[in-house]
Amino acid sequence: MKRPILVRRILDLWRNDDGIAAIEAALLLPLLLVTFIGCTEVTFKIWSTQKAEKLAVTIADVVTQSQTVTAAGLEEIVAATDRIMEPFEFNNDGVIFISSVYVPQDETVAVVNWQCKVEGSFEALSKLGAAGDDAVLPPGLTLAERDNVIVAEIYYKYTPIMPGLMFDEAVIYRRALFKPRLGALTNTPGDPCTLNS
Repeated sequence: MKRPILVRRILDLWRNDDGIAAIEAALLLPLLLVTFIGCTEVTFKIWSTQKAEKLAVTIADVVTQSQTVTAAGLEEIVAATDRIMEPFEFNNDGVIFISSVYVPQDETVAVVNWQCKVEGSFEALSKLGAAGDDAVLPPGLTLAERDNVIVAEIYYKYTPIMPGLMFDEAVIYRRALFKPRLGALTNTPGDPCTLNS
């Protein structure tokens, strides 16, 4: 028994696999693009956070290797920020605080002995406090009498490749603390101490 023409044509269309790859690609392409962009966004966010961490550690480490601290010397150190943060632009999107946290003789409370700031395109405040204030130290950190630590705080405004897809614009904060090695570094480098990057 012969099938009717309409049924045969429907069965032929059903068995026809021409263009299946194109249809599958069209269905999967949006998912693949979103996955690719999402992986790129996550990678860049992690990378920028690691770069900010490296910048904080580098600045604090280099400052603590000095015998004395001056505003000119600090400006030379922060001049390398864009090189350390490459490929991320830091000069326009970052703020740096370099502070000395010191416990004076016959005292038990740490104070922000001096503080220098590298201005950025947005306003940020040091999480340690301002110069002359009692220092807000990280949990678990205690300093003995006449102890001094140099703290580098980094604020970096991260702008995603496609804002709103996975991340919105966010400010990354990282800090590093080092004890001075060659000098006390308790003398202020300038008052007020505002640096240029």
